[in-house]
Amino acid sequence: MSDWAIDREYLRYQYGDAEKLRVRQESHARYSENPGDFFEWVLSHADLRPGLVVVDIGCGPGAYHPLLCRQGVRVIGLDFSWGMVREARRGAEERRLEVWVAQADAQALPLPDVCCDRVMANHMLYHVPDQLRALREMRRVLRPDGRVILATNAADTNERLARLHAEAAQSLGYRVTKAMSARFTLDDLPLVRKVFPNARVYVREDAFLFPDVDSALRYYASGMIDRIEELPADGSHRPRLLALMEERIREIIAREGIFRVPKSAGCFVAEV
Repeated sequence: MSDWAIDREYLRYQYGDAEKLRVRQESHARYSENPGDFFEWVLSHADLRPGLVVVDIGCGPGAYHPLLCRQGVRVIGLDFSWGMVREARRGAEERRLEVWVAQADAQALPLPDVCCDRVMANHMLYHVPDQLRALREMRRVLRPDGRVILATNAADTNERLARLHAEAAQSLGYRVTKAMSARFTLDDLPLVRKVFPNARVYVREDAFLFPDVDSALRYYASGMIDRIEELPADGSHRPRLLALMEERIREIIAREGIFRVPKSAGCFVAEV
């Protein structure tokens, strides 16, 4: 796999349904050192007011949508994955949220010029092949006085877990790949400023506090376990890596009492 962050077959595997994403979101909710809600923290930078039109690009299963609707805004959810579109529509129906959801490519938004007040693209730009084109599309659809919010990870987020993965994978003869989020991190302010010159970055320090081996392995198995080149189609790498990771994490918890993994994230914010 040349670049798993934009490999369409792997992305279909990851986002054909919401299960693996849900595991990661639940891990953040249950085991974060910083007790505040990250979604609410991101939206605190959006300056939301009733009646505004908010476009959520790469909306996934619609995790932000209940919070947005609570603010009285009009929500448009877009995602490249049909699986995520189905999940977001189902979630909106079950919660009786007024959200319009459609399949779309961030590089060619199916929206007219200057049609929305806020654009969100949270933890998704690392999946976009041409990020500059996507940023220009966001700028195109924003109205004057509009605002863009782009959440992503710090460059070193999950580095401790990634080091363990690399050691385990290399001991089995695998070559590891970079994190998906490495294609777009909080270090990419210069890229964002090519389209949004006044963009600024906000950082939220945090860490996982995994209390036991199972909680850490569940998170690891939802994505990072696949960070190897020439990924076996039959998934034969997974039980071998899980066994080695279990041994390493168990040793850390026995020594330290908990497995702490720094995972800072944040967002870029800009006005037009």
